[in-house]
Formats: sequence, C-alpha cells, structure tokens
Amino acid sequence: MRKLLLMSFVLTLALLQQVYAQSKTVSGTVTDQATKQGLPGVAVIVKGTVIGTTTGPDGSYTISVPAGSNTLVFKYIGYLGAEREIGNASTLNVLLTTDDKVLNEVVVTGYATQKREEFTGAASTVTGEAIQDRPVQSFAQALTGKAAGVNIVQPNGLMNNPPIIRVRGVNSISLSSFPLIVIDGIPVSTSNVGDGYAANNPLADINPADIESIDILKDAASTSIYGSRAANGVLIITTKKGKQGKASVSYNGWFGVNEATRLPDMLNTEQYMEIKNEARRNAGQAEAFFPSYDASGNLIDTDWQKEVYRTALSHNHAFSVSGGTDKTTYYFSIGASEQEGFLKTNEFDRKSARLNLTHKVTDWFAMRGNVTYSNSLNSGIQSGSLPGSGFSSSGLGRLAVVLYPNVSPLNPDGSYNITSSNTMGPGANLLTHNYMNPVPLIDLNSNTSESNRVIANLGADFNIVKGLTFKTTYSLDRNRVEDNIFWNPLHGDGFYANGEAWNSHQRRNNWNWINTLQYQTTFADKHNLSVLVGSDAQETTRNYWWADRWDLADPGFNQFQADYLSNDAGGSIGKRVYEAYLTSLSYNYAGKYFISGNFRRDGNSALSPTMRWGNFGGASVGWLVSEEGFFQNSVVADVVSNFRLKASWGRVGNGNLSDDYGSYSLYTTGFYGEAPSLYFSQAGNTGLEWETSKQTNIGLDLGFLNNRITVEANYYNNNVDGLILNAPQAPSKGIPGNSIAMNIGSMYNRGFEFAASATPIDRGKFSWTTNFNFTTNKNEVTSLVDDDTPIIGVTSGLETTSITRVGESVGSIYVVKTGGVNPETGQRIFINSAGEKVQYSHPSVWTYLDGSPAAPVNGSHASAVYNALPTWYGGFTNNFKYGNFDLSLLFSYSGGNYIYNGTKAGLRDQRIWNNHTDMMDRWTSEGQQTDIPRVVYGDNISNGSAFAIDANVEKGDFLRLQNTVLGYRIPKQLFGNSGISGLRVYAQVDNAFLLTKYSGSDPEISSNGQSNTTPGVERNSVPQGRMYTFGLNLNF
Repeated sequence: MRKLLLMSFVLTLALLQQVYAQSKTVSGTVTDQATKQGLPGVAVIVKGTVIGTTTGPDGSYTISVPAGSNTLVFKYIGYLGAEREIGNASTLNVLLTTDDKVLNEVVVTGYATQKREEFTGAASTVTGEAIQDRPVQSFAQALTGKAAGVNIVQPNGLMNNPPIIRVRGVNSISLSSFPLIVIDGIPVSTSNVGDGYAANNPLADINPADIESIDILKDAASTSIYGSRAANGVLIITTKKGKQGKASVSYNGWFGVNEATRLPDMLNTEQYMEIKNEARRNAGQAEAFFPSYDASGNLIDTDWQKEVYRTALSHNHAFSVSGGTDKTTYYFSIGASEQEGFLKTNEFDRKSARLNLTHKVTDWFAMRGNVTYSNSLNSGIQSGSLPGSGFSSSGLGRLAVVLYPNVSPLNPDGSYNITSSNTMGPGANLLTHNYMNPVPLIDLNSNTSESNRVIANLGADFNIVKGLTFKTTYSLDRNRVEDNIFWNPLHGDGFYANGEAWNSHQRRNNWNWINTLQYQTTFADKHNLSVLVGSDAQETTRNYWWADRWDLADPGFNQFQADYLSNDAGGSIGKRVYEAYLTSLSYNYAGKYFISGNFRRDGNSALSPTMRWGNFGGASVGWLVSEEGFFQNSVVADVVSNFRLKASWGRVGNGNLSDDYGSYSLYTTGFYGEAPSLYFSQAGNTGLEWETSKQTNIGLDLGFLNNRITVEANYYNNNVDGLILNAPQAPSKGIPGNSIAMNIGSMYNRGFEFAASATPIDRGKFSWTTNFNFTTNKNEVTSLVDDDTPIIGVTSGLETTSITRVGESVGSIYVVKTGGVNPETGQRIFINSAGEKVQYSHPSVWTYLDGSPAAPVNGSHASAVYNALPTWYGGFTNNFKYGNFDLSLLFSYSGGNYIYNGTKAGLRDQRIWNNHTDMMDRWTSEGQQTDIPRVVYGDNISNGSAFAIDANVEKGDFLRLQNTVLGYRIPKQLFGNSGISGLRVYAQVDNAFLLTKYSGSDPEISSNGQSNTTPGVERNSVPQGRMYTFGLNLNF
C-alpha cells in the first residue's frame, strides 16, 4: 500500500512538472490609447478557456497561459475589445481605444436627439431588446421596474387592460395623470377605447417587437418642449429602422401558459353549512343550508373558481427583414399574437405589419416614411374588474367567491341550475342566492372590442447649408373601434330585457404636421451650439355612435342583426386642435459646461378663445467636473471616471380636459314628452386655463472605474397650480350639477431618484451586469376650493372609500375606525366621530362597552386616513452569462402605501354569500381573542360591507420577481452553411413570486383603474396571473 501511494505521489509530481513546463507566463500593461494612462480592472482572458485575470490599479497584469493557447482577449467597459497573439513574447502591452458607440449614445428629446453626455435633464431609456420577448399585450406593461421615477401598475389580470403609469407621482386630481405617448413623432391616445366589458388598450396596437427604444422624459425642462401636454412626463417611442448592410432576417416566437394567482381559499360545502347555519342560530332563525348530492350519491362541493378560471394558452410570432444600401434602408415586419386570459372567454388577438423606409435622394435631400397596420380583437364578458363595475351581480370575479358551494352549476339533466327569477338555483337550501350562475353567462354571453388602426408618417430632410437642416413630417393615426355585446335572454343581464344586443362604432382621425429648422455648429474648436425652431399642429376628430336592441324575437340568435322588438340609438362627435410654435437651444463649451433651454407657445381648442394660448418652457445647466484639470490631476480621478452636476427648471401644463368643449357653456337638445326641447347642460368658464407644473430638478451623474459602475441621482420638486376642480355653486343659480370647472387647487410632488448600473464581473465565459433604481415620492394637496370642502372618492358608484383634502395625499383611503373584537361579546368595536367606543350586534343594536345604548355608527363617522400612493418604489435587474447560457432576473418593489381590501369585507359578509376559510377563526366563546366577530346571519356591518372600516386597510409593501429568463444560444458551428447566424432558446416566468403581508389577491390591484381620487382599492376584482413561456430567437 505504501509503495502504491509513493508511486502515485511521484507520478502526480511528474505530471504537474510537465504541465508547468508546458504553460507560459505573460505579463504587460493595458493603457488608454488617447491618455496613455493605465486602465485598472481590464479583463484579460485566454481565448477559448475560462482562464483570466484583471489588471491592477496601474493597468498591469500577469497571466499563466497553458500550452496550445496563443491569444489573449482584452475587454473593458466603454472600450473596444482587443485580441493579441502571444507568439514567443513574454511581455504583451496593449492600447485600448474608446467605444464611440457608447460615447455617442443619444436621448430622443422630442423634436431632436442629443448625446447622452450632453443631456442635462432627467430621462431614462429602455431598449426594445429588453421588452420584445415579454408575454404582454402592450409595451407599457413590460416597463415595470425598468426606470427610476416611473411607477407602472397593472390593475389586474384582464387581457389588454391599460396599465397605470405615473411619472414622478400623481400630477392632477380631475385630469389624467397618464404621460404623453409619442410614437415616431405623433402623440397618440392612451385611454381604454373599449365600450363594454372587453378592455381595449390602444397602446397594444403597437407590436413590442417593432420598438427600437423608449425614452422617458421626466423633468419639466426636458418635457417643456411638449408644452401643455407634458405635465405627466413624456414617453417617446422610436420604432425599428433598417441599417446599411446585407439583409437580416429574424423570427421571434413564444408559447405560454397563464394561470390565476393568489386566489382566496373559500369554505367548502361542510364548512359553509356550518358557518351559515351557526349564523342563522345566532340570529334566532332556523337552519336553512343543507347538503345536495349528485346522481351517484356524492356530496356536491362546487369550486366556483374552477368554473370561472382556466389554464390559458397563448402564442406570439414576430418576423422581420431589414437591410439597406448607402442610399436606401428598409425594415419590414409582420406579427401575430393570440393570447388567452385565465378568465374564461377573455382573449386578446393582434395581427400587425410595419414598413419603415429611408432614402437619400441627393446629398442635400432625403426622404423617410413608415406605415403600420394592426388589427386587435379583444374578447370577454362581464368580469366586474373594470372601473365602475366592482359591485356587478354578474361580474365573474365576484361570482367566483360569493356563490354557495353546496349547489351544482348544472341540474342532473345537464340544464343550467337557475331559477325563473334570474338567480342561482338553491339546491337543498331553503334560501335562494340573489346572484347569478356564471356558467350560462360564460356559455351564452359575448363581448368583443375590435380595433383596425393605421399609423403612418412621411417626412423629408433638407440640408440647406452646412449645419442647417429643415425637416418636415406629416403623420396620420386613424383608428376604427367596433364593440359588440350580447346578453342572452335565459339568464343574467339580458333576462329582463328578453335578450339584448349592443353595438357601437368609434372613428378617431388624428393628423399631425411638424416642421423644424435646426442649426448646429462648432466654432473656435470649443463652442458647440445647436438652435432649433419649429411648428407643430395636430387635429383629432371623433365620431361615435351606438345602438341598443332588446326583446329578441328568436332566442336561437345571438347577433345584433337579429330581429328585436325595441331599439334605441345615439352618438356624439368631437374635435380638438393643438397648435404650437417652439424653439430650443443647446450650448456647451469644450464638452465641460452645458446650457440648454426650451420654449413653446401652445394653443388648445378645448379652452376658451381668450385663454387657449399659453407659454411654457424650461432651462437646464450642467458641469462635467471630471473634465477639469484639477480633477484629472487628483487621486480621485483614478477611481471616478465621470462626475457631472446638473440642474433644471421648467414650466409645463396639463390641458387634457376630458371634454373637447370643457370650458364652454353648452345646451343639449331633447324631448319634453313629444315636444322638442333645449336645456342648459353645462356652465362654461371663459377664464378656465391649463393646470401648471413648475418643477425643479437637481442631479449628479457619476462613473467609477472607467464607467464600469455608473450612478445617477436626482432630487425633484414639482409644484402643480391651477388644478381644475368643480367649484360648488348655490342651487339657486340653476347651474347644471351645481358646479363650475375652475382653476382653484394645488399640490406638490417631491422626491429622490437613484439609478445605478454595474458590471461586477466580466471575465472568460462568465459575466454579470446589474441595474438598480429606487425612487421616493411625497404627494400633498396644498389647496382646494377651501379647507372644509374635501373631494370624496367613491368606488363603483356605491362605496365611499377615499378622500382628497388639504394637507394629505390625493385619494387617501377614508374609513371608519374600529377597535377590534370585544372578547367578552364577540362584537365589533367601532370608534364614532366623537372618539367613543361602541359595539354592534346585528340587527341594528348599538351599545357602549358597558351595554348602555349608543347612537349608530355609519360611513359619516369616517375619520381614519391612510396614504394610498407608494412613497417608494423601484426595480433591479441582474443579467448573468456563462458560455452560451444567459440568466436574467427582474425584481420590482414598492411600499409606503396602504390598500383598502374591500374584497375582504365581502369574503366575511354574513349574508348568503360564501366566505373565506379564515371565518373558521370566528369568535365563538367568551374570552376568545380574534379579529373576526361572532357570526350573525344578515350582518353586513361588522366586517365592513355596509361601509368601509380600517380593519380592512392593509399595508401595500411588496417585492416581486417580475420576470426571470433562462436562455441558451446554440453554437454557431452547428449550423454550418445553412445561413443561420444565431439561434437562442429560452424559458421565462412572469410574476414568478410575490413577497408581501397584504392578504388580498395582489398589492397592485386597482379596481378603479386610472382614477386619481380613488387609488389603492381592491373590490371584487379578478387577480393577477402567472405566465410561463418558452420561446426562440432565430436570425439569418
């Protein structure tokens, strides 16, 4: 044994000596070609291996190169890579040159572009590559967590429901807080254009695979070039264009599976009968809930969530070809997407085609144009999850949790289990549910919203003299939307109408003509100047009509074109015109000192002739400290490669009135009996003008280790004045609605933004890049009509949930205070407006804790106020590459806000509705500690169904793994001469997991959609989904 060990040891030493003898040590220094300074942290890799090292502080390195290897690879962020053959050398010094592509990165600032290093405002850029493979309907959904200062929320999991986008907070009360969206130069509509229960987000008409980049302008100095429409920030979408070179063909496709997440745990049949019969006994009533059995004698235990939700399948395909010569470039694409929602019948289908062309006619004249066609079909039925529908008795999201589980959706003969009074059949129960059976609604009802849209533009560029360029662009956005709804006569919303059909048609024509003249020059080698003047005109016309038909002649038909006994119709038209004259100036001295400014004279036809013109503008300055000699000669310069200070101020407006004629006094025609009539419908205000935002931004940009690590930090202070609010008027004035729109409110948003990116590791086959952003925001209303006239927010027209008043954030949650459950009686304790503790015993018995009578408490006793807007949010991304494998993890997070979980109130309601399983922890005996009161049948007060209570208010903090992708690039050598230049396969998960203490379906659910005055409310909505996708990227 000893001899064997000795021989093994000697053999090992011999092998090591042989390996050492065959390896070679190479050393040298890597320096900047321009400055001749050593570069620290350069990755030095033996080509074809995982052997590598990094240079020291002075740029020096030493590496052991194995036999058979003869090339070193040098890689450094911001520099062009280099490869050097070793040969017989033992010393190898290398010069690296800066990567001009990185240095010349540009920001699209509206009517021009600007180098990132010269830009002194606040903006974020998201590349099209980062979103093209995401399983979303619109590009906006894929931006979550990608940019500092931008908070994006998906209200729920309905297909193509418009996301909520807020740039640096809520910037209005009555007007939209959605940013301006500009696609290839033309501002486009952003609100839901669906007219029924199928959401229809117009941003989904753009295929995400066609997007080159998204620039998000945040500070007023940057956005002021868009004047009266820029108060909420600007998203500038640039679509892909061809590049000079041979034709490049690509195909991107994925297949996915979508499921509902975080569904509530509901009582099963036995638990339901236990709770409800106990509640009946506590109310002094006889038991009324009993088991039913199927034909085989099995206990019926219906999971209504399985009747409403499904495992949904989706697939998406995008094909493109691009290329060009030195004179002409082209990009052509087609796309098809068919996506099922996890809610039955909810679907989104899109077909699209795009062509982008550029042609250089002469040295001084070039033309460009693009055209996009898309057809989007949205399908679904009443979900109860769109704004205003939270309390619908036919909403599937609500039916999935309120129906009793001890009855079947179908009768033994296969017919629907329904009653002649349009309710769910009771089975063996003695009481009938007042809600509907979802199965016939899913089978027999329908709702579609279809868009056919063309977006096109044609432009020309004229180089008049050196540095002077004239550009003109005419754009057209034409959209036709048709909605069809059918309610069957058998059961549901069409029952009492004996079948009903609705059809509506919207035609929206939007044209935009932009002309700019720009002069760019450099004089005395150090003075760089750019001046732009221009005009911008836009006109949008809307033509809308609808028709409603009911009392179906033949129940065998489900089309609008069938015969109906009764008919009604109506419609509206609208027109809005914007006209603007603008100028911008940008100057820098020697690339160190920067100043820029914008001015815009803006006109808006929705305002009165005396007030429709306004002036907007902003200015910014910057100082690139790292270019100063004193900085470059300091020891700090060895670590800090970029240091820039910047500041900006701007004034922008919000004139996005929901009514094209919002400032005018209007009269409406009608009939009084059979006589034609004219009545006063709107009181105008000739003094109505824009809401105005004045924003200050102070920031700095830092780069470390030759920008291997970059940091951007900004502080912003946005004061919004002249908020348009309805000022109450005395009823004696006879003014419609007893109010007039006036500029009478103000608020502010203040906060910090922080964004950092880094490449911690870049050696050999392995690299790691990371991006992190964090934003804080404080919103406060500083004035309204007066301090004693708050704005009350109502959810779905029924439940008071929110308040906007001076000294608090807009749309704060407004509820009645409670004091838990009295362990002696099991009764809910309420705090009335006098601060007194009173307890409630159903029905309608209010007492103090000592048992003496007390006045009832209701919604008017609300006093608890909770902030509903996140005070901090952000995201962080980690990208790893090892060999041909890649892994990406995108996290998003948010917090500092509260959510009113109105759904929980319903899940604990002690009427006939089913309940959450937490009702098994109800109060049952004296001295018991619990937060769920004693159950009494009919009690809708103790748990918050009758009016909102703070027991249903919860913190909204969360951390979400928004997206994770694992990919693999097939080695190129496997393709031989096939013409395939690259193939990557991947698997990804969206909404992989969620960490939160919020007990509802999701902390980002918003039952009130885009509403500024009622955010942070969840009421009977469908949840979010989790999506698994598998795809490939193929290039030729």
